[in-house]
Amino acid sequence: LLLIAVVVALGFLFYDPYRRFIERITFRYLGSEGLNSNQIIRNYSQAIARTLDVQQLSVLIAGTLSEMLETNRCALLLVSQQDDGRYKIEPIAGMGQIPREEVIFPAKDRFITLLSTEHQPLLQYDIDFNPVYSDINDAHGDWLNSMAMEGYVPISDGDEIAGIIAVGPKGSGLPYQSNELELMQTLADQTIVALQNARLYSVLNAQNEQVRLLNEDLVDQNEKLEIMDRVKTDFITIASHELRTPLTQVKGYADILAAMNEENALSREQTREIVGHINRATLQLEGLITDMLETSQLDVDEMRLTFVKTRLQSIIKLAMEPLIQALRERRITLTQEGVDELPPIYADYKRLVQAFTKLLGNAVKYTPDGGRITVTAALIPSVDEEEEFFEVIIQDSGIGIDPKFHELIFEKFFRIGDPQLHSTGSTKFKGAGPGLGLPIAKGVIEGHNGRIWVESEGEDEQRMPGSAFHIILPVKPAEVEIEPIPELEERPSYLIG
Repeated sequence: LLLIAVVVALGFLFYDPYRRFIERITFRYLGSEGLNSNQIIRNYSQAIARTLDVQQLSVLIAGTLSEMLETNRCALLLVSQQDDGRYKIEPIAGMGQIPREEVIFPAKDRFITLLSTEHQPLLQYDIDFNPVYSDINDAHGDWLNSMAMEGYVPISDGDEIAGIIAVGPKGSGLPYQSNELELMQTLADQTIVALQNARLYSVLNAQNEQVRLLNEDLVDQNEKLEIMDRVKTDFITIASHELRTPLTQVKGYADILAAMNEENALSREQTREIVGHINRATLQLEGLITDMLETSQLDVDEMRLTFVKTRLQSIIKLAMEPLIQALRERRITLTQEGVDELPPIYADYKRLVQAFTKLLGNAVKYTPDGGRITVTAALIPSVDEEEEFFEVIIQDSGIGIDPKFHELIFEKFFRIGDPQLHSTGSTKFKGAGPGLGLPIAKGVIEGHNGRIWVESEGEDEQRMPGSAFHIILPVKPAEVEIEPIPELEERPSYLIG
């Protein structure tokens, strides 16, 4: 035995063929635990015949090799030839911590060429020390080293390679013998059909999932189309009501004015009062028509913006002005946080005032009397130094919005609720309008290269979960011309609460 050990040690110092010869002699005399190859192949074939999952197939391969060779590291490498002839290799872990990084090998790479054309196992020892493999580039060599495998066995149907069984060192630390490599190659040959079926099944599964998602999207789109078709019908009802109400007021007061004038019964005070009613109705009518025109501009991207240097604090103040009376009458507390701390911004202040008026008005309409609205603003940390953004959140304590409507509320003419229950009123509780305010706000914000979305857990008039509208805008939009218009002058504070 001592003599054989010395011969083995000396054999490893010589060229590879001598090493393999000495290994065979050594194992012939020292012996190794016999492998019942027929039984192993039979059990393995039965197991993989029921497998249609690539990951499970890799685990089965690893389990078989672990039981047979006491290795604790194994992977199935999926090989795909790309259109340009190169090979993509994707590791599927079977046992042990296997790197999941994919790698691309050239079409004529020695590693792939030998496995695919010579159809025989390749040992890491040969890759490291045989000069034939010296042309493997460093990146691919590093990738093979990171796999920490002892051998690679090709899975091929004779024409092209579909995969590679990568097996780690034996638990005993001894090198793999020729009979063990032959058995692994036989297992690999048994694997080709199962691997092809598993990959085909994976592709079919992916296609089925894609079809399922497309069907879901189609159903969603159909539901949205049905909703929008209903919305257009509802808009006619609502717009007719919105137009008829001020027109009726104008006609009514005009008739009163004419009748009283004929009887010479008009005092200056009465004239002023009647004219005031006519003027308010006219303004209401003008506002609706203006919103319709603004919405039509969104359709054809005709909203022209003039950018000037201004401050968000001034914009919010101007946006609040039309709502001050309603906030006081309905005892709604409106507070601001961080708005005055923002640096100067560059925007079309008239358009932004318009957008924030719509958003604040929406918050007022869906917040009950005695509720609260909070406007919070803050700079967003910049990931690059080219463009800086800030965020504004308009949070109310109102009835909330059902998540299924979170995107639809920004569609033209959409409004939540039964149009038959529509009530005219720009600031009364649930006094919904024609559904133009939020689409206009969204159009203005996106015209500034910004984003807007809403967050709300749902609609509940008992719990009042509220809604939070998030607006993100650039401090200075890229590629815009700044007009030499004086900065928006400061107005008195109208902070309520």
